[in-house]
Amino acid sequence: MCAVCEFKIDFGVSHPSALAVAVAARKAIESGLIAPIEAAQGALSAARMRMASVETLNLLQARIEDAHSEDALLTLPDFYVLLIENDTWGFFHATMAGFDPDIVPEIPDVAATDEAKRSPILIMSEAALHGWLEGKFDTLAALRDSLFMIDAPEAATAALKQMLATAEASVVA
Repeated sequence: MCAVCEFKIDFGVSHPSALAVAVAARKAIESGLIAPIEAAQGALSAARMRMASVETLNLLQARIEDAHSEDALLTLPDFYVLLIENDTWGFFHATMAGFDPDIVPEIPDVAATDEAKRSPILIMSEAALHGWLEGKFDTLAALRDSLFMIDAPEAATAALKQMLATAEASVVA
């Protein structure tokens, strides 16, 4: 599995684009495109929601790994994924055996004004990620409609878009 991160980011700021993604996800839920994430109940609800988010990251990881050869995985930049519902961060660092679950990444730089210093981050709603994994919409629609956003330097953005498109195409094929 990818590395699931326990970041303590000041003031609870997860990412500046998280609100735009949340608004897009709400619109998609209201239109029936995606299903809302069921809220967990009880004393351990936060822990259950977090575990569900981690499982969703595992599904994304499996889709990416299944769709890419070892060589293709190794060309991917290291990147973060933020699931906005409960600020669950995953870090993806490719190795010859898939993504490394034991790596301890630095806190992503979400505020760098210098493009070259920005951390590559995929920002998405967990609900939208489920919809994408189920084939309800494609990568281009997710990016166009702000269900997914990529905050990364230009080269990493291109690589991450291609990674998602390849992962999507592997299911269709």
